[in-house]
Amino acid sequence: MKKKLVVIFSLFLFACSNNADQSGVKPNAAGSPNTPVTTEATTYNSYSPAQCMELIQQKKDLLIIDVRSPEELREGKIENSTLIPFMDIMRGNYTIPQDRPLLLICAVGGRSYAAMQILAHKGYKEIYNLQGGIAAWKQANLPLVY
Repeated sequence: MKKKLVVIFSLFLFACSNNADQSGVKPNAAGSPNTPVTTEATTYNSYSPAQCMELIQQKKDLLIIDVRSPEELREGKIENSTLIPFMDIMRGNYTIPQDRPLLLICAVGGRSYAAMQILAHKGYKEIYNLQGGIAAWKQANLPLVY
């Protein structure tokens, strides 16, 4: 049990790091920051708040999953988002359709990035991460509901 907790904590710290190499965004030969990472038929990528707003507007079947804690929702949430706390994703306590694209959100982007990795390994095919989390969304003056 202790070993499992150490691995989980290490994954969490890795995901919360601000190191650019761990952002989930891999530059292509031209240096584009939004080249999707693809592993075993799964595409996942971190997008800016403006790009996520475009995704929300364009992909009508997009599921917006907020992985923050219930207490953190007091800071506002993206309209039509569904709360599934990060620890529930880590424990497998969730029901999310695998045939729909996902946009994952947290406070600053670390937990949602880690959740993106977990869901990719569980077979989810199209996953997006809000780079910078709700903090970046607020900074971009994008709408929230309270």
